[in-house]
Amino acid sequence: MHMRVMRLATIIGIALVLSATPSTSGQSVAQNHAVASLGSFWQAKLRTASSVKRTALRARKNRSPLIAQVSPSVKQAVKSDTHVAAPLPLLPVVDQPDIRMADRIIANEMFRMMPSPCIAALKSFYVRYEPDAPRGLAGKENIIVRGGLPEEEFRALLVHEFGHVMDLGCFQGTPDAGETAFKDGGEMMYRNDPSIAFYEISWTASNVQKSGVKPEDFVTGYAAWDVFEDFSESLAYYVFQRSAFVERAKSNAAIAAKLRWFETYAFPGGAPMIEGLHQWSGQVPWDSTKLPYKWNAR
Repeated sequence: MHMRVMRLATIIGIALVLSATPSTSGQSVAQNHAVASLGSFWQAKLRTASSVKRTALRARKNRSPLIAQVSPSVKQAVKSDTHVAAPLPLLPVVDQPDIRMADRIIANEMFRMMPSPCIAALKSFYVRYEPDAPRGLAGKENIIVRGGLPEEEFRALLVHEFGHVMDLGCFQGTPDAGETAFKDGGEMMYRNDPSIAFYEISWTASNVQKSGVKPEDFVTGYAAWDVFEDFSESLAYYVFQRSAFVERAKSNAAIAAKLRWFETYAFPGGAPMIEGLHQWSGQVPWDSTKLPYKWNAR
């Protein structure tokens, strides 16, 4: 068996075991699971307010073939799967023979838009093509996503999952700075971790919201689940819907603080140039990866 396939099978096997039993491993997940941290999942199961929406989110399946969804710039890559040059040199973590070339190109574009120091934190990237594969799974240094999604959704999902890598694997603190109330599973998070400043906008602990926090204080409904999803959903919203983020920040102090955090720590040199089509109407969307945007090919 190919070594990469063996590694993927091992990670998937571990993920399935962890999702079936209480865990404090610190492994982080997204989208198909209701929370980012498997460790906090068992604490959070006591919540029921969003159970219907979470069940619906896990049950979503794409029924459209990839070839019908991708843009003309990568359709040929799907057909030949090998002989189309990527617009930028492929990152080694993306350039894997078991990933379709079209997906390598898309992932390469999206990951290269992320802060340079954080790209190095991503050690393993997998795309699973089984129709019942989890939609997204991520940790400190690994991302696993389902292939065959519409291109727009796939791009946004990649950024959401990269948010967990950025949050947990790139932005980290040190024990000498002191402990905080925030943990990923059983793993302590320290005071000089830049993510703590983001968490403390709306949270007192990893899955405990501050008193008085409102649904409108989160970019999406899914972001309100815990600090990890708040971070990743906010990253995806910032990258793909920055205009709506800015509009909401004018009248919401929590949203404004989250916008400032990303402008300060993640993208101090400026925002990615993507035209978001989501219009803020006062209704909080559920999932940032489903919101429309215009992708401008580079």
